[in-house]
Amino acid sequence: MPGGNPKAWPHLKQIFQSIAAKSEGEPCCDWVGNAGAGHFVKMVHNGIEYGDMQLIAEAYDLLLEGVGLTCDQMAEVMEEWNQGELDSFLIEITANILKFKDEKGEHVLPKIRDSAGQVRTFAIIGIYTRVSDPEKFIYSP
Repeated sequence: MPGGNPKAWPHLKQIFQSIAAKSEGEPCCDWVGNAGAGHFVKMVHNGIEYGDMQLIAEAYDLLLEGVGLTCDQMAEVMEEWNQGELDSFLIEITANILKFKDEKGEHVLPKIRDSAGQVRTFAIIGIYTRVSDPEKFIYSP
């Protein structure tokens, strides 16, 4: 998601695209605009990703508390979801985390203490992802 002077992009393109993630063989990296554009695109990306993570957390809670599924059963659900429209890296790693066991063969996830609170950075990014310019109320697409 590089931005900046467009004259610099031809000199940096190969470097950035060679180390970028690939989707269907194509690099997930291209010049996005003038100074600040790359930061803005990354901020919007992070805002979307945080929303996805919250949705996965809500689904986990519903499957655990509402339906009463075990970690293995939830992993199966996530793997099934990952075969369709919900196919994503976050769903994939969630299934893997749900299956992960310690040396005693016990699932690790239920042992993790739920003590993290709202991190201020996430809240700020969420606000600025939704409202690009709070003074002018220009909304992100």
